[in-house]
Amino acid sequence: MNLILISDTAIIIKIFTLICKKLDLKLHVQNNLNVENSTEFIIIDQNFINDKFNNFKKYCSKLGAISNDELPFDKARDFIIPRPFLPLQLKEILSEQIKFLKEEDINEKKQASKEATLTNKVNLDDDASDLTNYVESLADDIAADIEDDSDESIVTLASLREGGVLDNNELSKITDILRYEDVQNQVIKDEADWKELSDIIDDALTEVNEYDLTHPSEPLKLILNKYSIDELKPLLKKFDQSVIDKLSNGEDVDLKLSLKGKENA
Repeated sequence: MNLILISDTAIIIKIFTLICKKLDLKLHVQNNLNVENSTEFIIIDQNFINDKFNNFKKYCSKLGAISNDELPFDKARDFIIPRPFLPLQLKEILSEQIKFLKEEDINEKKQASKEATLTNKVNLDDDASDLTNYVESLADDIAADIEDDSDESIVTLASLREGGVLDNNELSKITDILRYEDVQNQVIKDEADWKELSDIIDDALTEVNEYDLTHPSEPLKLILNKYSIDELKPLLKKFDQSVIDKLSNGEDVDLKLSLKGKENA
């Protein structure tokens, strides 16, 4: 630590030289008030105390005064060394101030560490929040690509995300895709219908060729999406209301198909 002593009294300078050496303080003595560099201690003898005394506080951690009288309140000193003083008395005063300075330094470091920890925690919370917001925005972008707001007949992913369960309005959209007004009583009228239907089924089976077809005895499961619904629409329009209700409720429907020409054979 460094100590600047502003004094021109020989005995005071001699005592400070002795005590600073014992306390491992680096002493700088000057007989003027020109201080430009910061230091730990500045101690000013009473002959140099004037109206600019308070300005020295910005250059040091501890500002002291040597005086045989108590300083007025407008002099912002940290401690006073009574004049005259003995070497032992000076040692006790400076030792106490060094202890205070070290404690203040430790407290400042603890506070800085605590603030740094708090800042890091806030940054981690922000990062987690940013990641959550990014994932949510990504989901919104994907949903925006899928949903078609101009087609009221489509049950959008955005509407499902709100509740996860289809309401009556959404079920009616599915029903409207599948049925005619007289869907309950529709029958296959002629062979042309069968030929058109067989072509559609062949196309649908080709599209879902990733399903395992090596076991013909096992039923083929076809998961309907918007595209396959549009492709199979002529077939689905033949279903009665009970089948439509099952599909709307997410239930499986068993469907057996055959070609009319094969039956005639």
